[in-house]
Amino acid sequence: MASCSTGVQQQLLAGASSSVLGSTSSLQPEEFTQWQGRRWATKKQGGSTKNKKDSQPKYLGTKMSDGQLAFPGQMLVKQRGTKFHPGHNVGMGTDFTLFAKSVGLVSFRQGSVLLPGRAPSAAKQRRYIDVLPLNNDWSEGYQAKVAQMIARRNEIRQQSLGLAAKYGKK
Repeated sequence: MASCSTGVQQQLLAGASSSVLGSTSSLQPEEFTQWQGRRWATKKQGGSTKNKKDSQPKYLGTKMSDGQLAFPGQMLVKQRGTKFHPGHNVGMGTDFTLFAKSVGLVSFRQGSVLLPGRAPSAAKQRRYIDVLPLNNDWSEGYQAKVAQMIARRNEIRQQSLGLAAKYGKK
């Protein structure tokens, strides 16, 4: 077997004596096989993932977009931490979920907040979600309109789910 590998080495040296290596007299057969025997990885290493195949999805993110009609209790954003902060008529749950407190249109805005003891140049940018009243109506009579809208919405939901027929409600 050693004579076979020596013959292959000599053939390789003879083929390599072209202009690629120039002169092969400087390379001994032992040095050539040491140089030739190196190989590189042929497959890239696999990447990492945050959602492994056995982990459940978390369904995070915005649930309503700008300009949509929101009713009390509807989820606006599910998040980890405070990526979005609650604005007008928006509440925050214990898991940082933002929800609507009143009927209105969803609005996203950015604002800067100056933290105590910081320079004015160190103001932090924050994103807020507001639920603005319909037609920009902030009056006291708006609450009565909101109550009517919520009652009508609940009637429609009960009819669509078949709860009125099931429980005898009209």
